[in-house]
This record gives sequence, C-alpha cells and structure tokens, in this order.
Amino acid sequence: MPYSSELYLDIFDKALEDNQEEKIESLRNSHIFAYRVKTIKSGKILESEIYPIWKSKSEVSRAKKELESRREQKNLNDKNAKKNIIRKINTNFSENDMIITISYKGPPPNEVQARKDIQNYIRRIRDYRKKHGLPELKYIYVIEFETEGKSKKRIHHHMIMNEMDRDIAEKLWGKGYSNSRRLQPDEFGLEGIARYISKDPKGSKRWCASRNLEEPKITIADHKITRNQATKIARNQNEAYLIFEKIYKGYKFNDLSVKYNDFVSGAYLYARMRVDETKIKNQIKKRE
Repeated sequence: MPYSSELYLDIFDKALEDNQEEKIESLRNSHIFAYRVKTIKSGKILESEIYPIWKSKSEVSRAKKELESRREQKNLNDKNAKKNIIRKINTNFSENDMIITISYKGPPPNEVQARKDIQNYIRRIRDYRKKHGLPELKYIYVIEFETEGKSKKRIHHHMIMNEMDRDIAEKLWGKGYSNSRRLQPDEFGLEGIARYISKDPKGSKRWCASRNLEEPKITIADHKITRNQATKIARNQNEAYLIFEKIYKGYKFNDLSVKYNDFVSGAYLYARMRVDETKIKNQIKKRE
C-alpha cells in the first residue's frame, strides 16, 4: 500500500543543489513508489507540487516525528494560510481590479466600531454597484491595527475589490482618508500584494473575504512525472523549464525549488509558471 507524503511537505526544507549527486540519486530509491503531481491553477498562475509516494509506512512514521518536532519551532499554519490567500487573490482578481486603503480622520475607533465601519462601507459599495448595473462585488479586506506607544492605535483597512470607478470607491468611504490604485500583476500574478496584506506587522491584521470568491482549480496525477524525470529535473535545474513547459503547454516557466530531508526518502519539487500571453496573442492573430 503506497503512502502519500503530502501531509509532511514542510519537513522538506534543505535546498537540493544540482551538484549533490548522491542526494539526487535518492529521488528514485526503492522506498519510493512514485511521484505525485499536484497542479494548482490560480487565475493566470500555475503551481506544480511534486512529492513522493512512499512504499513503506516507516517513512510516514519518520516524517510525522520530524514534523511534530518542527511545529514547536515555527507556525506552519501561518505559512499555509499565506499560501491560501495568495492563491485566492490570484484566482479572483486581475489588472482590471483595484486595491483601496482607507483610514480615519481624528481619533481612531475601537475594534468593534472599525468592523462595523468596513461592513457599512461594503454595503454602500454593493448598493452603488447594484444601482448602476455593475457585477456583484467581490472583495478581500484586512483590518490593520498598529499600536503606537502604550495605548494609542492606528487603524486602517486594505480592501481588494473587482473593477469599478476608483473615485467613487474613495468617496463612498466618508470617514477620513482613502487612496486607491489599480492592481499591477507581475510574473507571479498578485503575490506581492497578497503577501503585503497578509504579513505580520506590529500589532495585528485580520482578513475576511466575500463568499462569492472562486477557489483555485486543483488536480492530482500520479503518472504525470516519473521518478527518472524527477531525478532529471533535480540534476539539471537550469534546464527544468524544458520539461515543465512541455508538460504544461501554454504556460511559461517562472522558477523552481527542489528540497529534501535527511530522515526520509525522496524530495519535494515546487515549480511556478504563468500563462504564456505571447503564445495566446499569436494564436489570436492566426485566427484573424
């Protein structure tokens, strides 16, 4: 019976360089049944997680013990939460959409009132959009609380929302300062802004999302990449893009990390890609 290593990916934390031949050969040792490929599509961004399926339950026991010891050192849940919000933002928002930062003029309210304020703001945005025939509001917002001194707090809200007139969005706040800008994706989509609003500053941040957001599309395959291909990727990481772009047609390679752990067999390969816009444009021109 094969055993998936998916629950234990966080223990693979040592970078595997393409000159570590002994470690690279271990990617296809007898303890590994196969490599599973988990593909996550979040808008124009694609992630490929490749991890071993073990033959022996003893590998699971070692992985579990290693993971439990690491939970005492760092908050793995926080790491995974950041991954989830990045994927959710990339799935639901694009360069047509916007982020607005809104804050208060005068003394800041308490936390309870701040939550009421952002909910009332969302209601006004929804009413405006409905009245003017705009698509249903989609949003992710964060309330940021920053302590100044012993008692004073600065409170402001960051909100990503789907496309609308930015001047109107700013005016509808009505409780102080507002500043909006169009989202600007890069080769990793909107990961930069996602990490910013989910970071841990002085104080705290709490985020909330509308219920109509779509989830990233996830597929799992056990025969997309062989043990030999996994070994080849680790051995020639500079040329790994050739394999990934062949497997994921229509996507452009971004980057790759290959990691291992001394206590278990195999390695964790993680690649990021993006939709090949040039190829799409060329296809459109041919059709015309």
